[in-house]
Amino acid sequence: MTQHPASTGAKIGVVNGLRGIAILMVVLHHLFIPFAGSNPMHPGQLAAGIFSAFIADAWLGVHIFFVLSGFVLYLPYRLGRRRIEAGADVWSFYLHRAHRLLPLYYIVVLVSLALHAQTTIGSRGWMLEASGLLSTLFVFSPYGFMPPSNIVLWSVGVEIWFSLLFPLLIMAIRRWGIATVVTATVAASAFFMFVGSSIPVPHVGTFRPFVNGIFGTCYEFVLGMLVCDLYVRQSEAASRRPIHNSVALMSAVLLGGLALYLMHNSPWLGGRVFGNVLFSMAFATLLFCSLSAGRLLRAVLETWALQVLGCMCYSIYAWHGIVMNDMIPPATSTLADTLRLAAPFTLLILALSALSYRYIEFGHTRDWKALFLLRREDAPPKPARVGISLLAVEPNERPVENQPAP
Repeated sequence: MTQHPASTGAKIGVVNGLRGIAILMVVLHHLFIPFAGSNPMHPGQLAAGIFSAFIADAWLGVHIFFVLSGFVLYLPYRLGRRRIEAGADVWSFYLHRAHRLLPLYYIVVLVSLALHAQTTIGSRGWMLEASGLLSTLFVFSPYGFMPPSNIVLWSVGVEIWFSLLFPLLIMAIRRWGIATVVTATVAASAFFMFVGSSIPVPHVGTFRPFVNGIFGTCYEFVLGMLVCDLYVRQSEAASRRPIHNSVALMSAVLLGGLALYLMHNSPWLGGRVFGNVLFSMAFATLLFCSLSAGRLLRAVLETWALQVLGCMCYSIYAWHGIVMNDMIPPATSTLADTLRLAAPFTLLILALSALSYRYIEFGHTRDWKALFLLRREDAPPKPARVGISLLAVEPNERPVENQPAP
């Protein structure tokens, strides 16, 4: 098992790199969306063009995280290194997952409530937001889904709820097979997205718990699990590369383009929902191809800087909204302000996230060089070898017993 192709560090490096791209997309979106998109806060400051169009859709990086999270979380179970067969296994999984996700989440929640609460600390509104965040039940509220104190926390809440559902999905796959589970989940999520988009919510828009919550996004995690299953099957067949990998990569790109077109231009709600589903399917295809890609694509995705960003993506995601609201408030900052402060913002975020990643996410890990991918792979293994983290993922080992996978 330790020599299984799916457990090699090179493959995990691809996932690290894709996480790095996703976190760059999200941060750039939050920095520049006030000047782009269909309803910018500061119209006319960012000229229409490729960059503006990219910024408007860069929020999809969060949904890329969801697909990657499903892949990484399912990998040790698909390889047989972990099992969920009894109540003790479920409890052990929950404890492990809580230890991985909750410390940083609760710290960021408390900091957000202290610094950026929209109501007076101790007031009824503040207490409602605090209780919703601490219990993660805010993701079921149409008005609290985007927490006023830190809107980016919605996706961490969704990740936590997927973790709660994960053992049930493992059991369902074991009973009915992954194809049936994927089909049922995609259909159910599409239904919830359609219904949620049909329910108008004053001052918010749509019913977000159905559209963006665990109801409407669960299929993205499950698509990641499907990619994991297919990849392991391919590895077991001793075929490291699909026969027509370049064709599959091009198909993924074309499907992604079609998905974006439908999301923006379809006159029917069903078409826009289909576009959302199609985008996640396109990225799942891209992920599968990237895991078996040739040297050039892997060299790009496995760049050290990109991988480190992927490793630290949970901390970067959790802290960047807080720092941005203090340094570059979206409602009052101009494009010139954003460009002028982009460099100090980036340095501060990287420093804060590195400390958070090292001492909050993996404070129990002694080998800090492994955390930042500075230790050579042929060096003697040390305890708690770490490779990547989610928007929070499980540790992936390299070799299998020693590396993390969020």
